[in-house]
Amino acid sequence: MIDNASTFRFTYFTPKYDETFDFYQNKLVFSLEHSWDRSEEDKGALFKIGEGLIEILKMPKDPENKYIALDYRMPQGVFTGIQVRKIDELFNTYKAKDVPFKQEIINQPWGHRSFYVQEPNGLVLGFYEEKF
Repeated sequence: MIDNASTFRFTYFTPKYDETFDFYQNKLVFSLEHSWDRSEEDKGALFKIGEGLIEILKMPKDPENKYIALDYRMPQGVFTGIQVRKIDELFNTYKAKDVPFKQEIINQPWGHRSFYVQEPNGLVLGFYEEKF
């Protein structure tokens, strides 16, 4: 295996940029690594979570601002798995902030304690703690 030390980045386009930005920054309280606002058609933000990043990009309205190699459809059939410590504390913090849960906290048969939230674009974020 090639030693390729790097950071994993999950990136997607959103037509709800401001709402999504607010959700990650103020509801989930993810650390804002970097953001840019070059124009109405060129906005984005990187939110740090653990060893990875979630990057949100404002979906351009003008077809001339879209790149042929990228898929601008909303994410479907994917979710993120975020390993955390103190899962019950995090769950209670999010519950108090009225974060929309897809599934409240449970013990999974494979040994994880987890809960799932749904962000403004429908993407599911799964938070879990291993119980070993």
